[in-house]
Amino acid sequence: MQLLILVIAPFILALITVLIIFARGNHLCDKIKFSLTLHPELGLVKQGLLWLAILSPVYYFFSIGYFAWQGFDIDLTAIGFNKFITISVLPLALLSLAIPLSVLVSRLHSTEQSAKQIEIVSYKNNLDTYRSHRQELFAYYEQIGETDFLDCVKVKFRIHPRLHRNFFKGSPKDGLPAPIEEAFNDIESELTSARWAIDRVIRDVNSDMTLSSYLGACSTLFRLSEKLGIQEIYIDLANKGVLVPVKLQKQPETESLLTIGTTTDELVAAYRIAKSYYINLCDFSGIGHNLQLTEEMKYIDVGGKFRTINEQLVVEDLQNFAIKQAVELK
Repeated sequence: MQLLILVIAPFILALITVLIIFARGNHLCDKIKFSLTLHPELGLVKQGLLWLAILSPVYYFFSIGYFAWQGFDIDLTAIGFNKFITISVLPLALLSLAIPLSVLVSRLHSTEQSAKQIEIVSYKNNLDTYRSHRQELFAYYEQIGETDFLDCVKVKFRIHPRLHRNFFKGSPKDGLPAPIEEAFNDIESELTSARWAIDRVIRDVNSDMTLSSYLGACSTLFRLSEKLGIQEIYIDLANKGVLVPVKLQKQPETESLLTIGTTTDELVAAYRIAKSYYINLCDFSGIGHNLQLTEEMKYIDVGGKFRTINEQLVVEDLQNFAIKQAVELK
C-alpha cells in the first residue's frame, strides 16, 4: 500500500498543482482536459502539460529522497556530497527526467503551433481563392462591355452578386467553388422553352394559342432574367410592358401577366440577352451547353429574319388588338 502511494501520490500532487494554476472550465473533467491538452494559441509557459512534466519529477525526487535520506545528517563537505550522490541515485535519476520530458512537451507544442499555422494559412488561401473566383466572375462580364441588342436594348453586362451564389456551391473555407449543374440545366431548359414559345408566336402556328404562347414566353424570360440577374429585362423591359389580365389553369391565383416590352424586337432581344448571359456563364465555369442552333429556329438566335417570317409582326398585332381589348375590358 505504501509503495502504491509512493508511486501515485507525487503525480497526483503535481496534477493538483497544475489544475490550481492553469485549469479552465466548470467541471473537473473539463479542467483536467484543458490542463493536459496542448494549446497552440497559448505560449509554452502557459501549457499545463509542460509544468506537469517538470513538477512530477521534482515531487518524485523529494518523495523518494525522503526515504533514501533517512538516517543521514547534512554534511556540507566533499565526503558528504559524495555520500549524498551515492544514496540519491534513484531520486536524482527521477529528477533528471524533467529535462527530456519538458523538451518533449516543447517539441509537441511546436508541432501543434506549426499545424495551426498551416491550417490558418490554408484557410486564408481558400478564402482568397473563393473571393478571387467571385471577383473574376464579375470582371469576366465587365470585359464584355455595353452591347446593343437589336437597337432596342442596351446591356451593360453587370451581374448581380447573387449570381455567384445561385450557380456555384461551396463556402469560403472550402476554397474554389464548384458549379451547380442543376442550376445550369434549369436555365438551359428555360431558354429552350422560351425559344419554342417565341417561334410559335412569330410564325403564328396556332392563332387561338398565339396570345398564350406570347405571355408564356414573356413569363419564362422574366424568370430567366431574375435567375441571371439581368436588370435590363426585369426592370427596363418590364417598365415598357403591358399588364395583361389573364387567368391560367396551372396558376389560378394569377390574374395578370406582364409582357416583355411591346414589340417583336424587344421579345427576341430579351431572349438573346438571356442566352448571351448564360453562354458567358458556361464559358467562365468551363461547362458546356446544349443550346444547339437548329435551322428551323436559328432565326430567333441570330440575324433579323424574324421580322420577315410573317407579313405582319405578330407581337405588334397582339398589342394593338387582343391585348388592348383585354386591358380595356378589365
